[in-house]
Amino acid sequence: MLILTDRARDARRIHDYLTRRGRCRVVDLHEAQAQTSIHPIIVCDVEIGNETSVKLLGAALTKHRVDAGIPVLFLTRDSSSRTASLALSLGATELIHSSAPPALILAVAERLIDSKNKPVTRPASTTEARALDAKSALAGCFDTVKRGEPVSIAELNKGANVVLSAIKQTKIRLWLDVVRQFDDVTYQHCLLVAGLVAAFSFRLSLAPTQQQLLSQAALIHDVGKAYIPRDILNKTSALSKSEMDVMRTHAALGYGMLAGQDRISPVILDVVRHHHEYLDGTGYPDRLHGSQISAYVRIVTICDIYAALIERRPYKAPMQPQRALAVLIGMGVKLDGELLKSFESVIADTG
Repeated sequence: MLILTDRARDARRIHDYLTRRGRCRVVDLHEAQAQTSIHPIIVCDVEIGNETSVKLLGAALTKHRVDAGIPVLFLTRDSSSRTASLALSLGATELIHSSAPPALILAVAERLIDSKNKPVTRPASTTEARALDAKSALAGCFDTVKRGEPVSIAELNKGANVVLSAIKQTKIRLWLDVVRQFDDVTYQHCLLVAGLVAAFSFRLSLAPTQQQLLSQAALIHDVGKAYIPRDILNKTSALSKSEMDVMRTHAALGYGMLAGQDRISPVILDVVRHHHEYLDGTGYPDRLHGSQISAYVRIVTICDIYAALIERRPYKAPMQPQRALAVLIGMGVKLDGELLKSFESVIADTG
């Protein structure tokens, strides 16, 4: 077995456990190009938070992973979606936190080795794998926005296709259960909304092009939160008034970022800017009324509010489906009543 690491001394504890399975070699990441051999598994114990380490590890894996069937176990040092996305892009078979007990790391490594030559279901056919794929695409979109670069239409299409495919093949309830386990609250919320919007678009028998546009819009409807301070985004208690005022700038911020991109659909721009508008004119940022609010926005708004009610947060338990529906109904003229009636059948599948 091979351990690629940027902290060779600390990797010894993992090495000592893995040798219980068989011969194991620890290679410093900066020396990983020195020699090549075949290994039943490659364990990556590397901090991939910067471009240099990503390039070094990518080059090392290219050299040492001589067979695409060799599993790659990543020992991550944080639970961020960015780290997960980078690890998956480098070819990770499975991720586990580096602070996990060595015995557990050994057990995971043994399972991956034992299952290497067994027929397995393609990972993308599972809801968990599809959710991770969608999360990776979403993280890519947010990362480009943070860097001030145009959102990748290819990534956006990929994410929407993954969500639509997952919802088409399984119940929305399973998608919601999987996504609610994600740590990053913004990604969790966007993926919940995207799944609900996909299910709603199927229920409304919308055209495939409309389903695609709506799913894309739902995925990045909160892209403006890339500019909101993380201490506000990840606060473990309810926001204060001043913090809420900052949070409410995300709709206009997201629109401002996307508006200058030639390939972004007007439907997506509309949803990003107006998903907090209400039919009675009490929403933000433009206080639109009635017919000024498109059907696309009305659909996403219903799903957005419902997702916020049922998602897991440190300071509140997820609301049960029927209770969340009651809250939506209680909003009265703020929401589209006819669409809300149709949404009830979507909620019926979430219980």
